[in-house]
Amino acid sequence: MSKYNKLFWLLTAVTTFLRLTIIGKLGLTVDEAHYWVYSKFLDLSYYDHPPLVGYIIKFFTDIFGINEFAVRLPSVIIFIITSWIFYLCVKKLFNEKIAFTGAVLLNVLPVFSFLGAVVTIPDSPLSLFWMLSFYLFINIIETGEKKYWYLLGIATGFAFLSKYTAVMIYPSIILFLICSKEHRFWFARKELYFAMIISFIIFLPVVIWNMQNNWASFGFQLQHGFGKSLPNFSFTLFGRSLGAQAGYVSPFLFIFYCYVFYIVIKDAIKKCTTYNVQCTINDNNKKAALLIAAFSVPVLVFFNAIATFNEILPHWPAMGYLMLTMYAAYLVDKFWQNSKFRKFIYFSCGFSVFLIVLLCVHCMYKIVPIEPFLPQKEALKVEFGIPKAEIIDISNDLFGWTELADKINEVYNTYPENNKPFLFTHKSYLASQIYFYTPDKRVYCLSGKIDAYDLWQRDLSSLKNKDGLFITSNVFDFAHPEKVYPFAEFEETTEVPVYRNNKLVKKFWITRCKCFSPENLPAQYTADIIGAKKTVFNGLIDTDKAVFMFFNGSLKNKFFDFVIANISFYDSKGFNPSFIIIVLVSLYILRKEYYLKGDKKKFWILLAVFVIALLVASGINTYLKGLIQRSRPLTVLGDGNINVFYEILHAKSFPSGHTQFAFTAMFFMLLIVPKYWYLYLLLAIGTGFERMYAGCHFPLDVLVGAIEGIFVSYITVSIYRKIKKD
Repeated sequence: MSKYNKLFWLLTAVTTFLRLTIIGKLGLTVDEAHYWVYSKFLDLSYYDHPPLVGYIIKFFTDIFGINEFAVRLPSVIIFIITSWIFYLCVKKLFNEKIAFTGAVLLNVLPVFSFLGAVVTIPDSPLSLFWMLSFYLFINIIETGEKKYWYLLGIATGFAFLSKYTAVMIYPSIILFLICSKEHRFWFARKELYFAMIISFIIFLPVVIWNMQNNWASFGFQLQHGFGKSLPNFSFTLFGRSLGAQAGYVSPFLFIFYCYVFYIVIKDAIKKCTTYNVQCTINDNNKKAALLIAAFSVPVLVFFNAIATFNEILPHWPAMGYLMLTMYAAYLVDKFWQNSKFRKFIYFSCGFSVFLIVLLCVHCMYKIVPIEPFLPQKEALKVEFGIPKAEIIDISNDLFGWTELADKINEVYNTYPENNKPFLFTHKSYLASQIYFYTPDKRVYCLSGKIDAYDLWQRDLSSLKNKDGLFITSNVFDFAHPEKVYPFAEFEETTEVPVYRNNKLVKKFWITRCKCFSPENLPAQYTADIIGAKKTVFNGLIDTDKAVFMFFNGSLKNKFFDFVIANISFYDSKGFNPSFIIIVLVSLYILRKEYYLKGDKKKFWILLAVFVIALLVASGINTYLKGLIQRSRPLTVLGDGNINVFYEILHAKSFPSGHTQFAFTAMFFMLLIVPKYWYLYLLLAIGTGFERMYAGCHFPLDVLVGAIEGIFVSYITVSIYRKIKKD
């Protein structure tokens, strides 16, 4: 084992030991408690996030019990694996010394060494599978071996199951392939697209869950990420976001990372457009700059662009900083001989370590007074007998839950066995914390805001006439359940004070409520606003209709109307413009590439195979139309509710024959003469779009028609090539 490998594992062993000593000594954060509740309601997905974090927590708590150590242990383990893959990536791109420097940086950045390595959140598995995807992509670039694409598809699929921000992986890959002339050939190969399909198949449970639940999760995340209204640029929001990111990265290292961001873009533009497969770090760093820029810049630009009009959480762009750390390590090594730079890095890293240690110690022992950092007027404020400084101190959120659980159990046990109350609150954050510390009792969240609990408690009829214990805290200032909840009677409230270092820092209240009437609960406090859970089939059909209305109605404009009305007119007369254009383009390219270059025999053979593929696909399509007999949009949605032109069609909608023809022809051409892939893509997708815009087909008809065409062409060309080879 080399010197730097040994140093890496020594660093990992020491930092892991330190993390293991603290993970069981701190109460859970609200997010961790919430993801633990995922493990109580295992499902295909959840309202807030994809499901992987819930399954991971379930696995560890089943082994080690329901406690803080068990919930956080997976994050510690995942960080070890992620760090090792990170080390291997940097080693491939640079050398072992720089790889070790990168590992040191990972361990001094709070966003990774604390948030990513101690707290168990979806970003933990996301970082692992993001890093693994990058490692596999490096292998694709270095070796050209196709097998790595399929492994990358699997890794990226699990990244999708971790967090929706994994969607940035494929744009990063595509950006690199576009910028690297020597690797653009992958666009004409099937492996890239098969990798995407594999990822989608792994992600399919999340899609199915959303179909069943009216796309609740996708809708929530889009609104959460982009806001509820049209973008309105704000320097204040942007500045606040950068400040929060600086806190997560550490202020002085954040300045350095801004410089790294600039340099990696500069180096990628200057040096990486002539990327060569055989280049190494000594060849002007061609390999590293473009790869790292492609996987970091899009993420950082995307989320910081959103930050100009909507508030983002500072850890959202974390994967961009993760990738940028590789180039940061390279620049540290490059400029290390400069004494001023070396002092700056020493100071920045030392300050970052100081912040991490201070945060951990303060969370455990409360050593930092908050009052001196507040304006005098704010410092003197007292709410519910609690100084403002204690309310602001977020470390207090980690404490008091055991005291609360003890008091809940005490009150709960005063009820007879045949009339035990249910626990409920008005905030999902509170509900999850209470649930974790009273795991043997079901906790409900009856809030006026849509959250994951609405989906876990769709049917409240079992609570009819039951007593309840309403729990709240001073943090949310909601101590009057009688104003909202339909109980017959509200009894005394029990106060639960929480002290740290003999100072009052928090209060909880438990209110006894008698005889619940769920039918009288306001609609916004139930899951009614989301709608009833659907079967997969009904969810698919409803989604199909909704997407159709988007293409057919929401995208309506004069330009599309003019173009597609003319296509529809000729189509209605039996003169199909799409067919004719696609056939002529195909014949022209085949003639140009083979006939005119002297290979007339191959031209005629390929033309015959082309016709066979079209006839086979057309036969399958005709059979499916007759078998399934799906009605057209005009029949399903009604005349006057959709936009139609000259084709007034009512029956045999599934699958789309036009789309099948276009994709059969264009995928055949892609396999035979791939260099015109962009033209094939335009014609095939354009045909599918035209069928929806013209009101002739639902999106599902178009999708299946496309799949059918691709499948038939692939099989036909494969058979042709096998016969030719034999």
